[in-house]
Amino acid sequence: MNILVVANPDSQDEFKGKFGLKHQVIFKTSQQVSEKEVQMAQVIFDFEIHPESNHVSLYQVKTDAVLFLNSVMTKVSKLVASFGWPNPVIGFNGWAGMFNKPLMELTSPQPEDVVRQICTHLGTDFRMVEDQLGMVSPRVVSMIINEAYYTLEEGTANESDIDLAMKLGTNYPAGPFEMASTIGTSKVCQLLENLYSETSNPRYQVCPLLKQRSLDG
Repeated sequence: MNILVVANPDSQDEFKGKFGLKHQVIFKTSQQVSEKEVQMAQVIFDFEIHPESNHVSLYQVKTDAVLFLNSVMTKVSKLVASFGWPNPVIGFNGWAGMFNKPLMELTSPQPEDVVRQICTHLGTDFRMVEDQLGMVSPRVVSMIINEAYYTLEEGTANESDIDLAMKLGTNYPAGPFEMASTIGTSKVCQLLENLYSETSNPRYQVCPLLKQRSLDG
C-alpha cells in the first residue's frame, strides 16, 4: 500500500518499527507535506493533527485515501468537523511508546468490518474503543503518572524507587516516570487538563508537581 505518514522523527521511527518494509511509505512532517502527496496516498497516518493545524486544509483535496488521525488529544469527530472528508476516517492512539504494539487502539464512525478490512491490508490487529478524549491507554497511563507525581510530592518515595516498585509490583514494562519521559510530561498534563475541562471530574486535576515539570520542559 502507498502510505503517507505525517509525523515528527520519533513517531516516524515508531511507525517503521511497527510496519517495517511491508508498504511503500513516504514520511513527512506537517510543515513538509504537500497536496500532491495527499492525493497520491492510499492511506494517510497523521500523528500531528489538531483542529488548528496549518495542514488541515490539505485534507479538503479530492482523494480516495483512508485517513488515520491521532485522536488522543481531540475526539476524531471534532477533528473531522475541521474539514470535509468523504472517505473512511479512523482515530488512532499515536502517543509515543504506544503505537508500535501488536494491537492498534482505534476509534471510528465506520462499521467495524470496514476497519477490519483496512487493517487486514495494513497487516495489523486492532481493538475499537469509543470516541472519547484520551481513548483508553493514554487516559489510564496519564492517571497513573499523575498519581505517581502526587506520591513523589508527598515524599513517599523518590522517582527511581516508584518506577522500580511499579515494575516489580505490577510487572509494568516501564515505571510511571519512565513513561512520562517517553510520552512527554506536557502531553500528559494537557490531556488531564482537557479531561478535567470536559468532565469537571476532580480525579483529572493535575498534580502541581506534574504541572511544574511540564512547564519546565
